[in-house]
Amino acid sequence: MRQQLVQILYDVSTSAILDEGYIELAEQLIVTAIMNGLNNARASIWLLNDDFSQCHCRLLLDNDDDDPDHSLVLTRETFPAYFQALDTQRVIIANDAHTDPATYEFSDCYLTPLGINSMLDAPLRFKGKMIGIFCCEDTRPRQWQDDECAFLSALADLYGRALSAQESRLVKQQLEVANQQLEERVIERTKTLQKTLDALNNTQVKLIESEKMAALGNLVAGIAHEVNTPLGVAVTATSSATDHLALLTQQLNDNTLSKNDVDNFILHISECLTISSTNLDKAAVLISNFKQTAVDQSSLKVSTINLHDYLTKAIHSLTPLTRRHKVNTQIHCDKTLSVLTVPGALNQIIMNLVNNSCVHGFTGADDNQVTITVTDTPERDSYSLCYQDNGRGMEEHVASKVFEPFFTTSRGSGGSGLGMAIVYNLATQALRGNVTVHSRPQQGVMFTIELPYKLT
Repeated sequence: MRQQLVQILYDVSTSAILDEGYIELAEQLIVTAIMNGLNNARASIWLLNDDFSQCHCRLLLDNDDDDPDHSLVLTRETFPAYFQALDTQRVIIANDAHTDPATYEFSDCYLTPLGINSMLDAPLRFKGKMIGIFCCEDTRPRQWQDDECAFLSALADLYGRALSAQESRLVKQQLEVANQQLEERVIERTKTLQKTLDALNNTQVKLIESEKMAALGNLVAGIAHEVNTPLGVAVTATSSATDHLALLTQQLNDNTLSKNDVDNFILHISECLTISSTNLDKAAVLISNFKQTAVDQSSLKVSTINLHDYLTKAIHSLTPLTRRHKVNTQIHCDKTLSVLTVPGALNQIIMNLVNNSCVHGFTGADDNQVTITVTDTPERDSYSLCYQDNGRGMEEHVASKVFEPFFTTSRGSGGSGLGMAIVYNLATQALRGNVTVHSRPQQGVMFTIELPYKLT
């Protein structure tokens, strides 16, 4: 994401306005940030009614109109295609809003009169439920970029935080009113007041727990939120480290730096780097796994490689992983064999297989072996790549489901169940081959992948 967008997100996320509980101020802050970050003509917030049959404009900013019309209402009956897109799409990206299947209905009655050519809409969710959208409109023909979509989605998440703050403020006000009323009756009804106060304390605890559950619901509401959260933490940790570095520099310049200051700085930087690294790894794994699960063949480059050399380099790149798990790797392949294939897909398959062996097959073992054997079968214009380990193997019912998406035997230990599904998709779709598995308990596992010499 561009530094300008990252800085705007940081400024909004650290603004006290978000947590003060006044949603109107938070909305003004966020919509202004959209305009500044995306440099578009109009930005607005739309809220859905309870049965999702219509949405009304909550706030609208227009660069060319200081007092735009805020009374706009969209109904599902009038704009069925747009509401259908809201139901099924995570983000509506309409580079040409007049022809896009989701927004063409607005062409005559809305887009043309206002001179709007492109739209970008992101959903707003609160406690796991879609409550509205952020709408960005531009009079220029525009190709919305991935980082702009991520930027808008991140602001949508921050809007949910502002709604939680408003809810907490209103609850707090209710509690304050109740306490005031109780205090006025304290003399004549002491015993009753005590019971009431106990009940209020219990209610407050439940409300706090409810807010925690609401935050958890927001955390898992959609893939984008899962990715944006660790990225936001990493940005915050990096910013905190930058601030402490600036403070240390100032102390050094002022000759006020002490050993204790240096120790505290090192401790804080270490914590920030650990937090940042951990969360960036989480985001990278999420993006990679979900991207690789639905293989887009058009994005995979085909080239000719020396298979022995490529496999050697692929295994070498995994040395930190194999060394940590005490794995000895052997490759048996004709050193002159060249194939026309998708190297990136082949490398991903090898990486996933080795990682699968290390995570599932070699737990607690020392004499760990991985053998990759390539057998040339010219009569079928193909070759067979056999991957085998000496790990603990699998039961028959586990082996039969190993290629199913999200199937894992170690979910409690952080397994996602996508690694072997990615291998299957890459082997059968990107590389136009087939893959089989054979395994028995305590006898290791063997994956056989048959691939063509040349991809056409």
